[in-house]
Amino acid sequence: MEIKALDFFLGLTFGALLGAGVFLAVSRIRGWLGRSEASRLRSENRQLKRRLAEKDRHIGKMLAETERLAEKLGGAKILLEPGEVDKSKASG
Repeated sequence: MEIKALDFFLGLTFGALLGAGVFLAVSRIRGWLGRSEASRLRSENRQLKRRLAEKDRHIGKMLAETERLAEKLGGAKILLEPGEVDKSKASG
């Protein structure tokens, strides 16, 4: 069997048009499904989880900084002799 050039180009053209049509149909169907309420809620849930994780990281950093400062201030008071007066408290 010999495939003639005209048959080849007709088949190629028909295949390209069919592929483009299927692509457009699938993209429209996915667009309609993407706008559904379930999809919107799923997206909102993902966004809220991400924001919560960011806030947890921020709170963790602030807590670690507060603990570090508390240890630093606690250590400074321990270094004072029992008879010495803390100059910051004496002046204020």
